[in-house]
Amino acid sequence: MTTPKQNVIASINTAKANLERALIEVEHLPSFDPGAFRFAAHAMGNYLAVVQGSIQLLSRELEDHPSATVHRWLDGVQHASNLMTQMIGQLLHSSSTAELKLVCSKFDLATLVLNACQLYQHLAGEKNIGVTVESSLREADVWADGVALAAVLDNLLSNAVKFSPPGKRIVVRLFSESAHFVCNVQDEGPGLSEEDQRKLFQRGVRLSAVPTGGEPSTGYGLAVAKELIDQLGGELWCVSQLGEGACFSFRLPRYVEDKHGPSQSKTDSKPPAS
Repeated sequence: MTTPKQNVIASINTAKANLERALIEVEHLPSFDPGAFRFAAHAMGNYLAVVQGSIQLLSRELEDHPSATVHRWLDGVQHASNLMTQMIGQLLHSSSTAELKLVCSKFDLATLVLNACQLYQHLAGEKNIGVTVESSLREADVWADGVALAAVLDNLLSNAVKFSPPGKRIVVRLFSESAHFVCNVQDEGPGLSEEDQRKLFQRGVRLSAVPTGGEPSTGYGLAVAKELIDQLGGELWCVSQLGEGACFSFRLPRYVEDKHGPSQSKTDSKPPAS
């Protein structure tokens, strides 16, 4: 039978061993990277914006639905997304991130462009900005993660509205190019200087342009979009002259049945090399 003194000694030895083990484990923890943390928070904000846009479109489609339960569920989802938006905002103003595991499938870019522009026409209308789609394509099937691609387009449209003066126009063009589809988002904002263009797509770098409606700008949005397009096997670039607006474009490979059909793994984020 152990004495109280022996119990205390044993407890101290156990605590000491646990402390030494914890200190060893701490040494192997990755260093905290505030920039990477804010980058991840901004990426989540982009995905949440896609969710909110989908909720608005659903609410519009189900406006006359007879079931009160359906409307209650939609209101609940909208409320939850609002709370998440607030939380992400707090994170942005306070770990290293691994490459996202995207889930790719056949995805119609033409439908995404029309839906996104419909949503942003409503938002841009508050600044008297027009959003126009110029495309003759009824379908534009690409091999992509639909949520990631929607986040990219949301980011480009959001920036175009954010930096365009009232009364201007945003034109979104979708067209076919060889083995790819290309989407352009052209605005009539202040444009980008050569110095700003050298800083494009860098994490946390704010450019000289100022949002025209007092909207927040974190400097992470374009970096998020660039990394997502890169993971999808595409390209994202910008053509701009100071004082003449900016045109952000991305190019993605077409969906090809022989390459991306049922035999292709659904978890592959990049299409096979041509």
